[in-house]
Amino acid sequence: MRARHPYGFAIAFVLAPLLGVASERPAVGDPVPMPVMRDLRGGDRSLKALSGPSGLVVLFWAGWSQRSIEQLQRLDAAARELSAHGMAIAAVNVDRQTLDENETMRLRDRVDQLGVRVPVLVDRELTLFHAYGVVTIPSTAVIDGKGRLAYFLFGYSHEQREELFDAIDRVAGIRRPPPVKPFAFAPAALRRLQLGRLQLAQGHAASARSSFETAIKADETFPDPIVELAALALDSGDAAAARPLLDRAALLQADHIGMRRERARLLAIDARLQEAHAALDTLTATNADAIAVAYLGYLLQAAGDAARAADAFDKAKTLSGVDPRAHDGWNSSSAAGALRAMTGYRREVAGGR
Repeated sequence: MRARHPYGFAIAFVLAPLLGVASERPAVGDPVPMPVMRDLRGGDRSLKALSGPSGLVVLFWAGWSQRSIEQLQRLDAAARELSAHGMAIAAVNVDRQTLDENETMRLRDRVDQLGVRVPVLVDRELTLFHAYGVVTIPSTAVIDGKGRLAYFLFGYSHEQREELFDAIDRVAGIRRPPPVKPFAFAPAALRRLQLGRLQLAQGHAASARSSFETAIKADETFPDPIVELAALALDSGDAAAARPLLDRAALLQADHIGMRRERARLLAIDARLQEAHAALDTLTATNADAIAVAYLGYLLQAAGDAARAADAFDKAKTLSGVDPRAHDGWNSSSAAGALRAMTGYRREVAGGR
């Protein structure tokens, strides 16, 4: 049998419109097909049944497309937050027109290696691919709660992926606070903040503290270096020094993610573990902050909830590229071990910002 060309399927995507293979894509506002499909374990899954009350995101992806893998992982990392707002995700694999048993097994192993937990479905004969008029991989359809196309994205450039997540937020009814524009603060303060984070990642806590203090002097309205100083105090278990710093940061920006995250760690230091857990649960449900997700994972692990901890660790790794399980104390059954791991992870991730 003749060997398959490694790029044959990719070429087919480009030629599909010329050959009359691809169907016309449904227009925004049109109802879209949501059929029963096969999952990687041979079961039948209905897209309609998978959809949440707010709708469904359908990603067309392939293992040979690095950008589609990146998009798959980002959507997977956002799945828990979106689920809380009634939005579900389904990943439709279009590697080949047909997959035999061995190819399906290899695809299942690949998905497991990627750590993806959203439903992955196989598009037999590329039926859904053609029904949605897909000509580029990746492509993503956002479907509202009434089964109508709300948004469609070809490709995955940096600008496009932000537009995609804005569209998902609109359909899910998620309203996010406007991001803080870094350059609203004094450039000297920003430079010192970045220097301090780098010093911290390199293990130079005293130098980092000096840099953060200089950043605060350069711009007293900038909450980030104040939060960093509070976090340094918490690293050494000094709750008394951290508390007024966090209060000061909260006055400057009440919804500051770092401030809320470190307040949760302060609760853990004060042995108020259930409150800390609840605060991190709330924070991570609406914000993709790797450090907060890792903090939650460490507390879950210490509480004996290994399954949810693993989910949190996987998500934090996807968001930051740093695995929380690489830090001492990550699998401890004590709060002290969890707090030790929090310090190491925070310092490494902050240094890469």
